[in-house]
Amino acid sequence: MRTPADSSIGGGTASTAAVARLRLAAQGLLSGSSAASGLAQPEEPAETVRRMTALQSQDLQSGLLAVGVRTRAAAASGVAAALASGAVVRTWTMRGTLFLVSAADARLFVGIAAERVMRSASARHRGLGIVEDDVAVVRKVVEDRLAGDVGMTRPELFEAFEAAGQPTAAQRGIHLLSILSHRMVLVQGPLRGRRQEFRLADEWLPRADGLTGDDAVEHLARRYLASHGPADERDFAWWLGQPLGAVRGPFRAAAADCVALDSGGRDLFCSPEVAALLDTRVGARTVVALPAFDELLLGYRERTVAVPEDYMQRVIPGTNGIFKATVALGGRAVGTWLKGGTPAAPRVVPELFE
Repeated sequence: MRTPADSSIGGGTASTAAVARLRLAAQGLLSGSSAASGLAQPEEPAETVRRMTALQSQDLQSGLLAVGVRTRAAAASGVAAALASGAVVRTWTMRGTLFLVSAADARLFVGIAAERVMRSASARHRGLGIVEDDVAVVRKVVEDRLAGDVGMTRPELFEAFEAAGQPTAAQRGIHLLSILSHRMVLVQGPLRGRRQEFRLADEWLPRADGLTGDDAVEHLARRYLASHGPADERDFAWWLGQPLGAVRGPFRAAAADCVALDSGGRDLFCSPEVAALLDTRVGARTVVALPAFDELLLGYRERTVAVPEDYMQRVIPGTNGIFKATVALGGRAVGTWLKGGTPAAPRVVPELFE
């Protein structure tokens, strides 16, 4: 049953290929040709992260590349500078997964996600023998060791936890860090080599903006539709890691300002700027090398727009949750790729499906 937002603007019918092209535009993966429609790539990595709302980043290097490919003339040093300045942070937000987000958004995301994520992890915590007294011990460790704008890497914190009598093996340490992050004690900031430093959230993040409940969800829904549309309420609920019933009202309020496109019987919503490209060929010939775990694939519940069903196993082999880096043409995967060359002259080594 189709359930469009009552006051959304009807924008016509969109094929799967058209939806893929439009998502390229929304996600800032077009250059030059989209500038006139207000969809040009940002100049700075921090602007890209803010524009994208959040970028999945359980693999740090892939997350950094996801920012880079969406930023005009970005270098790795620019993304690192955004983390060093505190404008961008990395933390556990939706679905218990690490994301790159604007520092100004971190409290908002964690405030929405924490209760549900921690509840789903409670059995695992019991299995690891984690109780409140243990959390209190490691919280004191990090508050004592990180006070005064000090940063420590994961191995350094694990060493400190062990010294305080808290085992970190068998993923116990990472779960302790996750608990502290979901309680807004910790956040990940500057890079030190290929690792990130943890910082105290109250020293590193701005104060909360005051949005809570449905207002917070509607705010994120508006930004999600601008950065990920065309998409529907099921895509948004999955992305945010919340039950459909909990987001439906806020999503529909946000979608009221969008254009509704019919795609195979589904109403998908996007910004007017993105919808304006529907009857053009913009993006049809765009080729982009995307990192593993990219938002173009993982930002939606329905993934066959980004990866044709026949090739899904090539991108997501087995059931181990690994998503390969892809080569996309017109927003749809046509192959995977590996990094080749040398550190001084890296290159993309594609493996095309056909």
